[in-house]
Amino acid sequence: MLFAAMWLSATSVVQAQVLPVLNSFSNRTFNGTVDVSWPVLFDGCTFVTDSIVLRHSYGAVFRNCRFESKTGVLYVAERGDGIILADCEMTGSDGLVMSMNYNPAYRNYITGVTVNGKECSVLDEQESIIDIDGLELAESVRGGSAGPMFMLVSCDRKALESGDSAYLRLLGLEKGMFVGWKSSDDGLKLIVDDDGMGCRVYAVDVKGISGAVISAYTEYGLEAAYNILVTPKGVESR
Repeated sequence: MLFAAMWLSATSVVQAQVLPVLNSFSNRTFNGTVDVSWPVLFDGCTFVTDSIVLRHSYGAVFRNCRFESKTGVLYVAERGDGIILADCEMTGSDGLVMSMNYNPAYRNYITGVTVNGKECSVLDEQESIIDIDGLELAESVRGGSAGPMFMLVSCDRKALESGDSAYLRLLGLEKGMFVGWKSSDDGLKLIVDDDGMGCRVYAVDVKGISGAVISAYTEYGLEAAYNILVTPKGVESR
């Protein structure tokens, strides 16, 4: 798997590749599931649904929006990541679920979100949802829109055996910005390039078959991640 974080910025603080907003909606009401095929911005919109708000996320920003669930179940998207919820209100839902089809490499963002009148908090194990309260990304989203922006992690391999290595590279972010790297698997050793934009991953202590998530993160709150299948030498995965 690969994927990306797509987000919104109105300042020069966040320096990444800007994608055009090909779908932008203000103060509209949508009933049922919305189907868009490009990055999208919703501002002050209302969504009434019995399950899924957005069919697929290609980078979606919801700002000052209201979500109403008719069944107690609400998925922001059926599939995809790069979603930002800023100052949004959800009612009738049992909780916040960003994507119905979960992938551990998805990265989505919230700030100022309430569910049934209570502030939405992110649990430690919910690494795919990032609370950006107080970070520069939240300030950029609230400040206006210059367009969704693009950052992803590419990799030259999808799987590693013990003793192998893979090279990951961060795309869409300007050089000179702080980037940190982390792995969900302690058996992988990360050697980060001097500029922070690339990282070589070594499988040094593989104890079993696992799906490792390698993440790149920035100081203003954005992340991008990649899934790598890790196996012992000579062991076939099924």
